[in-house]
Amino acid sequence: MSQLFQPDAAHLKRLQDIEVNRYNTQTQCSIQGREQMGVMEVFEVQGLQQTLDEYVRLIGLGYTAVDEITHLPKLIATPTIDFGILSLRKPESQVEKEIAQIKAQVESEYLARLEAEKAACVAKEVESLLAGERRKRQQAELDAKAAQEAAEYARVEAEVLAALGGKE
Repeated sequence: MSQLFQPDAAHLKRLQDIEVNRYNTQTQCSIQGREQMGVMEVFEVQGLQQTLDEYVRLIGLGYTAVDEITHLPKLIATPTIDFGILSLRKPESQVEKEIAQIKAQVESEYLARLEAEKAACVAKEVESLLAGERRKRQQAELDAKAAQEAAEYARVEAEVLAALGGKE
């Protein structure tokens, strides 16, 4: 069986690794039109006490703090109220599920792309073969017509020569 258009496990793994690495560096975004999955999630909470309470609740759910300075908790003070911004790593069970989902999606897209490329290649080859057959058929028709015309010419020529009393 031809290896053409057969899934390549190593290539699929590289594609999956690229997407998993991207996931591991991104923050979850749920804004319509900009949705993306990420290992970290941002929570905006109103008020210092509510921020602390939410932090304790999320840690209890399995979220973990991230060591990077850009993801440390922030408190934004305004004249009327304070806002807390928590950037936390999702619980490991959720991360594992999302990574499995990403890998399945990448595999599905990869296999669909292979099938589409195979279908396009098959269609192109079929069209090429059909065009070749049409050319052969047209050439055969031209050859048959030329032979018929040559035979007709020879017949008429023989009649003309006979009428003129010439040799046949």
